[in-house]
Amino acid sequence: MSLFRDRGEFTKFQILLEIMRNQPHVKQKDISDALGITIQAVSKYFKKLMKEGLVEVGSERANYRLTSKAMEKLREDAKNLENYIFRIVNDLKIERVWPAIAMQPLRAGDGVGLIIKDGVLYAMAPNSNAEAFGRATMDASPGEDVGLKDLRGRVKLKQGKVLLVKLPSIKQGGSRVANLTKIRKIYEEFKPDRIGVMGAVGRAILNKLGLKADLEFGITKAVALAALRGLNVLVLAVGRMVHRVIEEIDEVSVKHATYIAYTVEDGSIW
Repeated sequence: MSLFRDRGEFTKFQILLEIMRNQPHVKQKDISDALGITIQAVSKYFKKLMKEGLVEVGSERANYRLTSKAMEKLREDAKNLENYIFRIVNDLKIERVWPAIAMQPLRAGDGVGLIIKDGVLYAMAPNSNAEAFGRATMDASPGEDVGLKDLRGRVKLKQGKVLLVKLPSIKQGGSRVANLTKIRKIYEEFKPDRIGVMGAVGRAILNKLGLKADLEFGITKAVALAALRGLNVLVLAVGRMVHRVIEEIDEVSVKHATYIAYTVEDGSIW
């Protein structure tokens, strides 16, 4: 694969990842230190990436962002990398054990069927509802964790969505100037599987609406992973926090070579 045959392509892949993780304020010196290459080399790569339409420059110094073309390239390269590693694992005959929750009593060596429910992988006796199959590595009671090996097939997983509601900051008036009617309507129409909240303003709004948060702390990655597992997530956050969630969604999308859809709604009264 070209990603490994051409060292320049792999370096571009690494630089794009570093930009994605740190955008919009990206320092070429930091990338030089992270990758162990000269800052002159990083500068040349930046010029090439901009010429190829993969990186765009903002109005401020050291303000760089990836274009949609770059995000697509990262997802494609990540998928190729994942497939390459998968082939290596198979060639080396490395046995991997995957965890799931037992839906019924299982014994070590039993063949099992697998399904995803509410974002969780469950193991049961093989039947027509199973989407993939494997073998239990240990005994397990219903509700207990069980190891699986020799997996085959593919669990059908409908991609979840993320709906971010951008809230007014406390300086702007916080929950007092939030459009509670609109936020209530968004909640009722979106019908989220999980609700995430970041900051005191969001918590106050949930209190006023009589709703409870499922995700409250360190939720940026939790939101992205929940959507990856097929759950729809509603997030209430102020200003910059919205951008932090979006950056994490993009990073998880690239890592898993997929696309997690998200939309942003304004929750202010103006």
